[in-house]
Amino acid sequence: MTKPTPVTSADSGSVPAGTPAGAPGTAPGGWTAAPVGDGQGHSTPAPEGPEQAGTISSGPEGTPHVPYPDNGRAQGEYGASAAPEEAELPGARALWILAFTFAALGLFFPLAGLIAIGCGAMAWRKGSGRGKIATFVALATTLVGLILTIVVVTT
Repeated sequence: MTKPTPVTSADSGSVPAGTPAGAPGTAPGGWTAAPVGDGQGHSTPAPEGPEQAGTISSGPEGTPHVPYPDNGRAQGEYGASAAPEEAELPGARALWILAFTFAALGLFFPLAGLIAIGCGAMAWRKGSGRGKIATFVALATTLVGLILTIVVVTT
């Protein structure tokens, strides 16, 4: 004959061999072992309903309080809105970033400024407010780059 040994579960620790299924940590008689301050375990009656590990305290209006909420109404408390104010198409962000990058190069290479104007205009056409700004920045830097090129070549 073999002696029953405790079964170890990753979630609930050591469980006696006679534990009924679905009741981790409870003995067949409905009792559970609870550690006390002296280091000795004492048996206490099992709770009536199932316990939830890691319950979350309630926030305002009975909603659970979570550190980073997912829903739009709760995000308003943290300063973020539910929907973005300006909706950009997916490629618009890449275009205005390229526009600003080529605009900086347009100070020294006017051809790069023309590329920047094109990228900014395409981002602006896709509905990006930053694309509009990038287009005007690219125009200005391209003009400055053209003037610098003329000054350097003529002197």
